[in-house]
Amino acid sequence: MLKSSLGPVSIIRRCFSTTSPIFERNSDKANKHAKLLSKYYTPDLLQSIQITESLVEPQDFINLKLGGRHSKSKVAPKDENSDYSLSDPEWDEPILYPNQTGKRTPYPPIPVVRSPDNTMLTMKFDKGTEGDKPKSKIKNTNDIARELSQLLDMDEGYLKSLAMRPLVMKRVSHKTNKGSIAGFFALTVVGDRRGSLGLGIGKSLDGMRVAASKAHWNAIKNMQPIKLYENRTIVGDFDYKFHGVKMRVRSAPEGFGLRVNHIMYEICQAAGIKDLGAKIYKSRNPMLIAQGFVKALDKQQSIEELAANRGKKIVDMRKVYYSQ
Repeated sequence: MLKSSLGPVSIIRRCFSTTSPIFERNSDKANKHAKLLSKYYTPDLLQSIQITESLVEPQDFINLKLGGRHSKSKVAPKDENSDYSLSDPEWDEPILYPNQTGKRTPYPPIPVVRSPDNTMLTMKFDKGTEGDKPKSKIKNTNDIARELSQLLDMDEGYLKSLAMRPLVMKRVSHKTNKGSIAGFFALTVVGDRRGSLGLGIGKSLDGMRVAASKAHWNAIKNMQPIKLYENRTIVGDFDYKFHGVKMRVRSAPEGFGLRVNHIMYEICQAAGIKDLGAKIYKSRNPMLIAQGFVKALDKQQSIEELAANRGKKIVDMRKVYYSQ
C-alpha cells in the first residue's frame, strides 16, 4: 500500500526535477557546441554568438528543423516565394543617382564627390622624410663632377670648372613595329680651355634635359689632350676628310681670332684655341663636322715629333735673338 501510494508522487517529482536526463543531455550538447566554436572564434566573438543564439525563439527553431533542408528562416523578405532578383520595398533602399533630385525620391540626392567609390582601391603611401624622395634622372654639374671624380680618380673642382657647349640638340623618332617612338638626342663638347677636349653623345626617351646630362657625362669621360702651339692655335695647317665633310684648317698669327664654322667655333672655345682659320667643303652636317674636327685635332703631331721624324733639332729663334 505504501509503495502504491508513493508511486505517483515519485513520478511527478521526476518530471519536475531539474536533474532529469533530458536537461542534462541538452546541457552536454550546448557545452560541446561551445567547445567546438571556441576552436575557431575568439572569446569576445564567441560571447556575441551565444547572445545571438539565446535570442532565437525555440518555436521558430523547431519549425525550421521540422521543415527539412528546404525550409527557410524567418528573415526578410517575409514571403517565402519572393523573387530575390527584385528589390524589396521594405528591406532594400532605392538606388539613387547623382542626377536625381529630392522631389523624385524620398531620399536626398547623392553628393558628387571627385574620388573613387572604394577607397581601398586608391594607392596609399607612407609619409616619409625628405631623404626618402626618389632621385631624379636629371643630374646637375655637381652630381656629375662628384660621381666622375670617383670613377676617373680626378679632382672634383677641376671637373666643375670644365666648359660645356651644346652642339646638336634635336628630337628624333624611332620607327618600330608598335609605331613611332619619340626620343631626344644631344651632342656636347667639354674642355678645360687649356688643351683638353672631349665630345659626348646622349640619348634619352625621358626628355632633352636627360639626354644633355648623359652627353655631358660621356664628354667628360672622352676627354683627351690636343697639341697646341703657344696655347692659342694649332701646330700646322692640315686638310682632313671625314665621311662627306672636307675641311681645310690653317693656323693663324696672334690676334687673328676664330674665323671658322659655328660648330668648330664652339669646339675651339672649349679647347682654348684663340686664333684659327678654317673652311668647310661639301657636307655641312653638324655632327660630321664636330666629330671630324675633333679627330683631326687629335691626329696632330707635336713639334718634337716632327723634329724627331725629320732628324732635326728644334731651336726657338725668338729665344735666341730676343732672350735676355
